[in-house]
Amino acid sequence: MKFKAGPALSALQRGGDPRGVKAPSRASFEEFLLRDARVPSGRGLHGSYSFAGREALLAVVRVIDRILGNNQGNDGQGNEKEKSNSLDHHSPDQSGPLCDAELCLAGGAQFGKTILELNLAAYITAQNFRNFGLYLPDDDLVEGIVDSKFRPDVVDQIDWFAEMVQVGKALNKSGKAVNRKGAFLVTDGQRKSVGMIRGLGKVPTTFSMDAAALDEVDDIQPKMMKFVRGRLTASDLRFILKLGTQRVHGRGMNRAWKAGSQGVFTFACPKCGRLHCAEEEFPAIVRLRSADIPVRESPAAADRNVRAPIRAPNLTWAGDFRFHGSDEIAAVHDPTNKYYLGCVACGAELDRRAPMEQHRQPMLLKQRKWSFRISQLAIGAIDLSQIVGRFQAAIADPEEMIVFRCDVLGLPQSTSQALTPAVLDRARSVEIFDLAPRVGEGNTAFGGLDMGDRCWLFARENAGQSVWAGRAAGETGRRDEPRHTRLLAADRISAGDVVTQACARFEQLGLSALFVDERPLVNEARTIALAINGLQGLSAWPRVTNDKDAYVTLPGGLTWDGRNSRWLNLKCAVVRFTKNRLGAGIEQTIVFFEEGGQTKFVPCIACNRFETIDRAVREFLTPAEGVVEAVPEPGGSSSSFSSQVRATPAMLLPRMTPGHPPILDAVEEHLIAGSEREKEADGALGDYVDGCENHLLLADAYSALAAVVCRPAQIQYARPPILYEDTRRSQIVMESWNRSLLG
Repeated sequence: MKFKAGPALSALQRGGDPRGVKAPSRASFEEFLLRDARVPSGRGLHGSYSFAGREALLAVVRVIDRILGNNQGNDGQGNEKEKSNSLDHHSPDQSGPLCDAELCLAGGAQFGKTILELNLAAYITAQNFRNFGLYLPDDDLVEGIVDSKFRPDVVDQIDWFAEMVQVGKALNKSGKAVNRKGAFLVTDGQRKSVGMIRGLGKVPTTFSMDAAALDEVDDIQPKMMKFVRGRLTASDLRFILKLGTQRVHGRGMNRAWKAGSQGVFTFACPKCGRLHCAEEEFPAIVRLRSADIPVRESPAAADRNVRAPIRAPNLTWAGDFRFHGSDEIAAVHDPTNKYYLGCVACGAELDRRAPMEQHRQPMLLKQRKWSFRISQLAIGAIDLSQIVGRFQAAIADPEEMIVFRCDVLGLPQSTSQALTPAVLDRARSVEIFDLAPRVGEGNTAFGGLDMGDRCWLFARENAGQSVWAGRAAGETGRRDEPRHTRLLAADRISAGDVVTQACARFEQLGLSALFVDERPLVNEARTIALAINGLQGLSAWPRVTNDKDAYVTLPGGLTWDGRNSRWLNLKCAVVRFTKNRLGAGIEQTIVFFEEGGQTKFVPCIACNRFETIDRAVREFLTPAEGVVEAVPEPGGSSSSFSSQVRATPAMLLPRMTPGHPPILDAVEEHLIAGSEREKEADGALGDYVDGCENHLLLADAYSALAAVVCRPAQIQYARPPILYEDTRRSQIVMESWNRSLLG
């Protein structure tokens, strides 16, 4: 892009001050928006910025003013501000900005996020004279947002700002003005500031910022976002704003929202007082107002002494309107219909102009971590008829329903994620229990350990045959209850302490086997395998020249059966994802390494990454998600031909109660994030994603692998048979013994 140098820029390039610009002083961002900002009003025209119909954004703007240290007493026009509960956690006499604050604005599409961030860029640079960076997913978006949004909707609409700004210019380290795509230079003749609109396709460098906004976080590589904070180091503000729609559970905007105060906007029923989060109670919260439909009275709330209001039919998941408790269709969608949000308890109309913020993690406000979720249902300027119309299209098209949930309801939804919060909630509802590291009588426990800068342990408890036989006999009163596996323990362990902690947890939890990710901590993984298998103190190691024919029994009982390529009495092994072909199966091998002048070895399990993770993911799925698994009838033996289709999750999770262990939140986040699969060019689902917070899912996968390889029938073996000098006779005896082990 080429820009013509104006007199202000020319003077700046010559080393002098440009002609001074007398800009009005705005005490707050809120005042700037109301007095100066303008928004498109249709047909190429612009109108004054207003919070009417977008009242939820006012709470967000006032948090921004609080962070910037702006006037909190009035809105800059002499009007006293209403108190916002997101500000109540700070002293009213606070002076100056709140450093290191973060604000996440997640939610639906098209309710003013872009206009908000671009006007914030103008306000911070032209009023506070601080440097501001707006970061987009890639450079291709920069030119578009500058030419189609920033210039026409901000620069060209604010006369005094247009006099101060030079789009396409920035200051280098020596203070000289240079051409820079996506940059804008602001000065009033004495003070200077720089704004940058950049893509995060590569690491951001050169320019220091006081505040940074990241737009459409779901499309930005997580590793690139981490470098943005480094651009703020020299500032006394260091404010980060994240904006965008939530598309994927557990990462991107959804992760940013969950890491903050988790603010939502609710509506209070004027009759019964019930609070409603509209997006979470859709579609029943949408009601039809029509004089042509016979009305029905709804039952009054007995404990509130409220007169029963008239109840109108509500929207259903079928896309039509029905009265509560009736299967009869009262009406269908018509663009001329009049809709409103109605209380799901008594049917009274809710005021979309009066949203109330509610923070579900208020303790994070003290840490200056605000997050808000705004759906289109909370934006009165968006007609409900438009939303109901889009819902009709979404019902007929699963892909459109995903877009509807993300853009309209502001809730994440992705076909590439097998696990969702609803799926995990189901795994908590089958059997109610708390996270308690105790192995029940007759049960066995297996663990998995994912290695890295932080290591993650996942332990499972498998119900034993005697336990389930008792239950099938009437102990629980449910003969149709299948064998389940429960989460036994989950831990986060520092890399420096992983050897000690892994060995200690193996004993504390009573694990039968622990499978350990071999990389990246190769030495630590091998040390754990040696220690748990009882080989750490072995002074003389047997020499194995051909691992395919060798039969080696080590102190402690660990035995390598080379002819059958398997380990007996295995307690710990390292895991390698070396099987690239699907269906290649699980291979038990030996890993040799040099240590202390000797050739040592540890058990190794070679397998396919996708199949290993998929095994753990499918344990949470049922026929409702298309996963059909036949399991033995309760009380029957594993060799019995009597079986049934598993209708409930195979893996159960402990309940989430107030004050539950924080590790359970990490379990949910890692399971959901790791269950996402990459999409191929043709739209087909590929491998499970990597490079995300999926560590506890991987640890779970290793524990499931341990349960498969070291199933109870193979944990305690009889003494190996005596081998004869006659090779052929020994081979026959060994084969017979192996067959007996396999049942």
